[in-house]
Amino acid sequence: MPRIAVCVALVCAAALVPAGAQERSARLLLIDFLALDAAGDLVGDLTPADIDLRIDGRRREVKVLRRIAAAPGVVKAPGLAAPYGTSRNSATGRALLLLVDQDSFRVGQEPPIRAAVSGLLQELGPSDFVTVVGMPYGGVPLRSSNDPLRVQHAVDSLVGQRARDEGGSAMACRTRLVLESMETMLRSFGERTAPSTVILFTAGLSAPRRDAPFARAPGMCELQSDLFLRVGEAAGAARANFYIAQPDDVRAATGQGQEFQSLSGADTVALSSPLAGIEHLAGVTRGVRVPLTAVGTDALSRVARETASYLVAEVEPHLTDFDPRGRRLDIRVTRPGVTVRARPEITFSRTPDRAAGSRVTVSDMLLSAATFGDLPLRAAAYTLGAPDGQVQVAILAEPEDRTLAISAAGAVLVTDDGMVVARWSAVDAGVSPLMGAMRVPPGRYRLRVAAVDGAGRGGAADYRFDASLIPVGALHLGGLVLGLSREGQLLPRLSFADEPAALASFEIYGGVEGMAVTAFLEVAASIDGPAIVVVPLALQAQGDGRFLALGTVPLGALPPGDYAVRGSLRLGNGVTGRTIRTLRKTR
Repeated sequence: MPRIAVCVALVCAAALVPAGAQERSARLLLIDFLALDAAGDLVGDLTPADIDLRIDGRRREVKVLRRIAAAPGVVKAPGLAAPYGTSRNSATGRALLLLVDQDSFRVGQEPPIRAAVSGLLQELGPSDFVTVVGMPYGGVPLRSSNDPLRVQHAVDSLVGQRARDEGGSAMACRTRLVLESMETMLRSFGERTAPSTVILFTAGLSAPRRDAPFARAPGMCELQSDLFLRVGEAAGAARANFYIAQPDDVRAATGQGQEFQSLSGADTVALSSPLAGIEHLAGVTRGVRVPLTAVGTDALSRVARETASYLVAEVEPHLTDFDPRGRRLDIRVTRPGVTVRARPEITFSRTPDRAAGSRVTVSDMLLSAATFGDLPLRAAAYTLGAPDGQVQVAILAEPEDRTLAISAAGAVLVTDDGMVVARWSAVDAGVSPLMGAMRVPPGRYRLRVAAVDGAGRGGAADYRFDASLIPVGALHLGGLVLGLSREGQLLPRLSFADEPAALASFEIYGGVEGMAVTAFLEVAASIDGPAIVVVPLALQAQGDGRFLALGTVPLGALPPGDYAVRGSLRLGNGVTGRTIRTLRKTR
């Protein structure tokens, strides 16, 4: 279980317009941005009338304004995983890309980077995935992981490679390589509808420069401003929010810039300033410069706070919006004291869920990385035993409004590398909740469930989990299931409100009749916190060495919030193990 904070990536969207406007959002373009108060916190009570949004200088009416943020009204519990995925959050949680410009740091300058990343990881959630890249030649020591230990190890493995006497020409060559690598990487993201976060660690970048007097041909390290602009355009298409982390003692000049000329022909030391290129990159991406201090771990706390929530404006599309070159974006807020953070350019994709007049399908949503939130949907998975070394993944999905009629639904299981390993289609999508199963090898997966209701609204929910059985001596435990008793059976549920009690069960594999075991259930406010409630579990033999542990979770006295429900097993020799599920109680 990741040791990072819980649920900051589990988000919900609160429409600030009448509910009927949500039905139009399948035809609207999504534009994300930040609106911050003087303390740096998101201003979440804005209305569409407060927003002055312009694309290529033309004002566009904001039809819908949504706030994407940590689920309101739910108390966060340290270390707990999200109880389910929802179509109201981004398809993959927060995507963070840590780029370390190794050739700009000298050996021994790495500790502030490592400390800053350590502090950042403490504020991320289990649905936030981090990729670490060494620039320009360090490769990708870690690709898309939510394990804080693996992320920290990948960052710690990157070592400064800067030459002792890097001059202006060498800095320009390095900057060009870094920018080209960033552009390629951002373009590989495709056109997204949810924001991503790029944090570039660098001790200096060169500004555009000719690298030779104008009477001569350009030198090998000529750096054109067009390359900076291309990075800004790629950032707009990838919906990338840029942060540039630099040592706070970077000096203004390298002392070797006077022998070269700028593109304007001016001979100046400032051209080789390590800050000049940083400022240029921040300008084209509208990025934020973050100082790296020599002590402490809070250098990136601003990044964690600002990326945890954002606003989404929805506007009617025009035909010119789908130009692949991107469009100029300007957003202002009429309310005084509010600072807006938005990329200077944005690119829109004519995907099926956003093209005017189109109807989204389940297949479209399952094969897309976009966010589909018009149908509020939630989904989760449970791991059960299966023969031949595989596991059975039981899936559960339901609309947030259980009275809605689903017309079609399906699901896929995707590895961290993006490979689809199993598919499921609902035979009767009108059943609530939707339940299905897929058989896969043990491992970490992302479950993506998509559904369409009778009005043609689509929703896709993503849920990341570890599909592995839990060993306890010679036995293994399956996933813990929470639900209600209906006609003598456990009907799984993803959330609870005013129910007096819930049923909890999990399967035990490899047992024999008469084994000395004790099974009990605990409810706690955190993974390892003291138990609020302890109840015994009854064991029922199911045949073939399989047993079912079943018990009741009292809910009446629990205030709304998230709780760890721990199903524990103790063998006669003292070996213990447990399977855990997050229970969410809402108001």
